[in-house]
Amino acid sequence: MEIINRRPDLLPGEKKLPLAKYYDYPLYSLAPREKELIERGCPADPSLAIPVEHWLDLLQPEGSTDLEYGWAKMPDHTGYIAVYTTYPGCTPAMLAWYFRWLNIPPRDEPKTEMGYDNIKYKIWNPSDHIGHGFINGHDKTDGIWTVESLDLGMGEPKTYTVRHSIDLHQFGLTVERENELKAQGCFVDSAYETFHTMDASHTQLPGMHLCLTLSRKNPLGYMEKCSREWIGYGIRDGRIVHDETTPDYMVEDEYLRKVLIHSTTEAQQLSVFLKDLYSEYHDLPDDAD
Repeated sequence: MEIINRRPDLLPGEKKLPLAKYYDYPLYSLAPREKELIERGCPADPSLAIPVEHWLDLLQPEGSTDLEYGWAKMPDHTGYIAVYTTYPGCTPAMLAWYFRWLNIPPRDEPKTEMGYDNIKYKIWNPSDHIGHGFINGHDKTDGIWTVESLDLGMGEPKTYTVRHSIDLHQFGLTVERENELKAQGCFVDSAYETFHTMDASHTQLPGMHLCLTLSRKNPLGYMEKCSREWIGYGIRDGRIVHDETTPDYMVEDEYLRKVLIHSTTEAQQLSVFLKDLYSEYHDLPDDAD
């Protein structure tokens, strides 16, 4: 596979951090089969998508849905993205650790004017990622902010998004079902994303995305990730809503294709470095360099 070499230099201070070696791990483009699925199968038939009102149907310990990889343009002028990737060598414990750990910058992360840089996020996808962190500094209660682009280093402006966690019990996930999924080694993440200005005010912009991810063991015994994104939907007042302010470009082919390729690339990258990173850092303080 092609190695993507479009990546900005780390900050001078970041280059001195022990974490910097992970920034140089190879970042691979899509596999030939994924490229073929995109070119021949997208946009997909919208009838194959999981309707947003049945979004929890994704949470199955085994089996597949009608559309596991691709995007669709929905009749209600929303977008739908399905991503399937695998994590050879990774475990649920590694994933749970990483998705908390990356939100706490290392103690010696260089300070910049806007304060967005976090080398932990940059090593995940060097072409697009800048920063990622807990809004309140210690947990996801108030949301997680992200600064990134989606074009794999082609030069588009970075965007500031906030990922708001969702309590799936409020949307029909029973404790019994949750425990069943956990007992079978499944890891579930859900959120809705909002978009904001890059300045210090972080004024909210139009548009929302509803996200659900299931990580589980596949028949070969290693982890697989099944993600879905309903673009143009979000949460308001404890309910799933169609956000009609979502910009038109977010439901067009060019944008949906970019999100799919970006999401695939960053997901597969975890299997490149996560085992080594976990071995070195999981017993250290969260802000270790």
